[in-house]
Amino acid sequence: MVARFSPDGALRWAHGLTPGGGTSRARVGGLIIDTQGKLWLGGAASGSQWGDMRLPDGPFIARLSADGAVEHVKGFAGEGTLTVHAVARDDSGVVVVGDFSGARDFGDAVREPPDGDRGAFVVRLGPDAHTRWSRVWSAGPQGLVTARATAVDTFGGIYIGGAYAGAVCFGGGSFLTVRQRTPFVLKLHPDGTHAWSRDFRGATGAVSALAVGPDRVFVAGSFSTRFYFQNKPHDAGAHHGFVAAFNADGQERWARSFAATATALATDDAGQLTLTGTHDGGLDLGPKPSPAGLYVARLLPEKGDSLWVRGFSSPLPPTARSVSVDGSGNTLVAVALRRVQPVGTPYPHPQDGFLFRLKP
Repeated sequence: MVARFSPDGALRWAHGLTPGGGTSRARVGGLIIDTQGKLWLGGAASGSQWGDMRLPDGPFIARLSADGAVEHVKGFAGEGTLTVHAVARDDSGVVVVGDFSGARDFGDAVREPPDGDRGAFVVRLGPDAHTRWSRVWSAGPQGLVTARATAVDTFGGIYIGGAYAGAVCFGGGSFLTVRQRTPFVLKLHPDGTHAWSRDFRGATGAVSALAVGPDRVFVAGSFSTRFYFQNKPHDAGAHHGFVAAFNADGQERWARSFAATATALATDDAGQLTLTGTHDGGLDLGPKPSPAGLYVARLLPEKGDSLWVRGFSSPLPPTARSVSVDGSGNTLVAVALRRVQPVGTPYPHPQDGFLFRLKP
């Protein structure tokens, strides 16, 4: 389901992806509003209807009108699997990232992971969902590359974050890790050529969110073990979250690590950073303890100092899906809550989604 709400939370419209008989349920992997007020939806479907339109089987990206009507749909024909993980807007279209295997038609070429079974992709689309260009990466038959987050700055620079295992080259120097997954972030020029790439060497984990500000890209994710940033160690022990800042040229600015996950990230007009995730009661971002559950934190862009932290308790661990800050400074958070089920209930457990807004 995709729904649109007014600034005060009133439902404007809602549309569902209706699966055909005997087909699997649809999946949404990214949602964004572009500079023209159009909605872009990425995901996968099988025999699904959107109103009167039948969506292509498999992965797709669709542009919707402000009222939720389908205007353009693009599929990725081919073999294997393809998962859309994130969508970001640029000045006239969108950038889409995800993972895939097999041979897939991205619109400019049929591509497959070079020297590997599964790789990562980025595709830049124009306003009519026509492909401008695409790129793919893999880490060899025993390796892994996954693209989980993307963002675009005001100059059209494209940032991609995720994780890799094995050996991979994004266009600059090669990266090599013996960890199961090591976080990375890279920047592409507007034409898709490589600008720079960085990894969090020594860490086991992944980048899950990106956000851009004036001469900054902010990177958030989760990790275990240890990495160094500006020659300072960040130790996780079992499992921690992190936020790191680079300038537009890829130079390290600051990093923070803390006892929580870091799953969604946004910047506002003042350049401040808003972060959300979950924790088990040991959150150390603010001056006061916070109950186990969901948290939302506002950080200053210069060094990552906390401006405020809010905590929300829950009987079962919630999952922070996304966060954004509107033009008035209100923080909007989308969360999934797992329902309480009898012992022995098979997975996956049902979840309920909800939205809430925090005032500035």
